[in-house]
Amino acid sequence: MSKGKIIKPRNPSLPDNPLERNVYNIIQEVVPTFEIDVENEEWEKADEDIKEELKAIEEKVLSIASRLGSNEGNLTDELKKIKEDIESLKSRRPVDVIVKVDNKKPNDLGKQHKQFENLLQILSTKLNVYLVGPAGSGKTTAAFNCAKALDIPFHFTGAIASEFKLTGFKSASGEYISTEFREAFEKGGLFLFDEIDASYPQAVLAFNAALANDYMDFPDKRILRHKDFYCIAAANTFGQGADRQYIGRNQLDAASLDRFVFLDWKFDENLERELAGNDEWVDFVQEVRKAIAELKIRHVVSPRASIFGSKLLAKGIERKAVEKSVIWKGLDISTISTILENLENYEYNPDEDEDDN
Repeated sequence: MSKGKIIKPRNPSLPDNPLERNVYNIIQEVVPTFEIDVENEEWEKADEDIKEELKAIEEKVLSIASRLGSNEGNLTDELKKIKEDIESLKSRRPVDVIVKVDNKKPNDLGKQHKQFENLLQILSTKLNVYLVGPAGSGKTTAAFNCAKALDIPFHFTGAIASEFKLTGFKSASGEYISTEFREAFEKGGLFLFDEIDASYPQAVLAFNAALANDYMDFPDKRILRHKDFYCIAAANTFGQGADRQYIGRNQLDAASLDRFVFLDWKFDENLERELAGNDEWVDFVQEVRKAIAELKIRHVVSPRASIFGSKLLAKGIERKAVEKSVIWKGLDISTISTILENLENYEYNPDEDEDDN
C-alpha cells in the first residue's frame, strides 16, 4: 500500500491583514489533511503517477498560499478544483485482480475488495487468519476467491453448537460420517469457519487442538494436517463476546484466538459503488451509514443495502419502499427521522414520513 499526504500546519501563523486572514481560513477549511491509499496491484504499479499527481496538488496549494492578499485570479475556484482533484484520487475505481500460482495459467478473479491482496499474502504463509468485519463486508466472498486464487477446493462451515460438526461422528452402524473440515484437513483445501464467534465455545476447542498440533484425532483415526490446508475464521467481533451491534456473539477461549493472525476487514465503499451500479442510491446509503455510526445507533447498513436496493430500483419499485426494505428494516419513525436529519446532503421532509403511516 502506498500513501501520499498533504498536511496543513497544526498551528499556522496567520497574516495580520483581515482580507488575507479570511482567504487563509478558506484554505484551512477546504484543504484539510488528505490521505490517498493505494490498495491493489494495479495501483501499486501506478505509484509514481500518483506521487506526481500529489506533488502537483501540493504545488498548487503552495502557489495559492503565496498569493494571499493579491488580486491574482479567483482563489475560491482554484481551491474547489484542488478538492475535486483530491476526491478523484481517493475514489479510484476497483480493478481486476489477476493471480498466478506456480506455472499455472493466470487466474482473473475480477474486481476484489481493497484488502484482498493483504488477505491472500497472509494466507500464503499457511498461517490461520481470523477475518473480523461487519455483516455484509464480503468476508465469505473473499475466502472463496482466495481458494480460487490458490487453485484449491473451498470448504465451508457456519456457526456450530457441537464439536461433531467439525470432527464428524460414527453412525449406529459404525460408519464414519465426515465433515467439510475433515475433507479440507485431510485432503487439502481452504476451510472457512464462518461466524466462529457465534459458535458454542466448547465446540471450538476441538478446532483449536487441530490448529495447534497439526494433527487431530477424529472418531475413526488420527489425521495429519495436509500440506495444502488453509484456514480462515470469519467473525463480526474479535472473540471477546457480544458488543453493541452483535449481541449474540460468544467470548472465545484465549488459546483459540492465539492460533490466528487477525485482519480487520472493513467495508470497501468503492467496490460497493462498482457492484451496485447506481451512484445516486449508493451516495444515500453511505450517507445513512455514516450518520448511524456518528449517532451510535445499533443498526447495520451494509453494502448489501446498496446492491439489493439498486436491483429493486432498476425493477421500478418505489424508492420509499426500497428504503424500508433494505435500509430501515423495522427502525421506528423517530430513529429514522433522527438519522435523516443528520445527513449532510439530504433535505429531510418529516411530512413524507407522516404520509407513509
